[in-house]
Amino acid sequence: MMRKKCTVCLLILFAASTLSGAGTAEKVRLAINKDLELGKRELMFASLASVCENPDGSFYVLDRMEHKVFQFSSGGKLIRSFGQKGQGPGDFQNPHLLAFTPKGQLVVADEMYNLTFLTEQGHFIERLHLDSLLSVGFIGDDRFYGWVWGQDHRIQVMVDRENNVLKNFFQVPLSAFSVSAPDESGRLVMFNYSRDEFAPGLQFAHSGRYSAIGIGDKYDIFILDEKGEMKSYLRRQIQPDRFSKKEKNYFEEDMEQLAKERGWPRSVLRGLIKKIPDEKIFFNRLLMTEEHVFVFRIKNDVTDESSPVPVDIFSIEGEFQGSAQVSAVPLHVSHDHFYFVRTDEQDNLFLEKAAYRILRDGPQD
Repeated sequence: MMRKKCTVCLLILFAASTLSGAGTAEKVRLAINKDLELGKRELMFASLASVCENPDGSFYVLDRMEHKVFQFSSGGKLIRSFGQKGQGPGDFQNPHLLAFTPKGQLVVADEMYNLTFLTEQGHFIERLHLDSLLSVGFIGDDRFYGWVWGQDHRIQVMVDRENNVLKNFFQVPLSAFSVSAPDESGRLVMFNYSRDEFAPGLQFAHSGRYSAIGIGDKYDIFILDEKGEMKSYLRRQIQPDRFSKKEKNYFEEDMEQLAKERGWPRSVLRGLIKKIPDEKIFFNRLLMTEEHVFVFRIKNDVTDESSPVPVDIFSIEGEFQGSAQVSAVPLHVSHDHFYFVRTDEQDNLFLEKAAYRILRDGPQD
């Protein structure tokens, strides 16, 4: 069981003079040029869950369904692969996230409980088991991220190697995406419907010495160092966008189809439809490098798959640089590359690596 030594409800916010968004932001654009594609010919991916870059330019790709990690050269040549489903040294159970530690170790984080530490060549070093911790992530040598269930909500936490809770961050109430109703046997069960556009998600990102923590319905993002201490604080004083009638109808139709497929009672469907809010959340993905934080916003029209994704760009010190657009939310961002998950005409997954530059065009109006 998880032992609580110290609990802090929320980090103390910086003084107003340090809040991001102060001052005049520049107009920015992202110049993106595709470098290579992986997974369309010799190597086929069953899934693409995570990517991270080695400082030498090679990069690692996690295939969650195959429980395997692939290492490629910067030019896309396969160097090695390692991992399998299991409980032995170097095996993975539910891998979901890759990261590099400042010491140069590769971390493979499981969705449930485990962090596996490996050499750059994939050789096993150690496995850390953090009981009850879900969506596990690496912050520092003795600081780790995840979320746990409270009585009726999910809570972001930071723990140490002994699984002591050091800090609590944001939380999502179960009522935000669930209704309870009797099933066919009369037993009371929970029915869930969660959409990234309106159900607030607990967000986490990591790069090198820093981590970002936030929740999608509040534009308050904490940047932590590897000891878990506050480095900077990201905020924008903006109002959330509202859903159009077209977008709400889109969600309702999707929900009705799901309820039909699963045989949900009409009372459940009505209850879940009532949970669709009038306003979108602010963002549904955080990515970062050691220089920048990328906050991926909700599309202007969530019903249009081809519409661009707005992205707010901050410096790691918390200064708002401006907003740009991308064709899709990348799986990973490094110092100079985006990694996108794409699909071909047969709906097969492949990875696209694209070089990018942040171009500044002067002050915004």
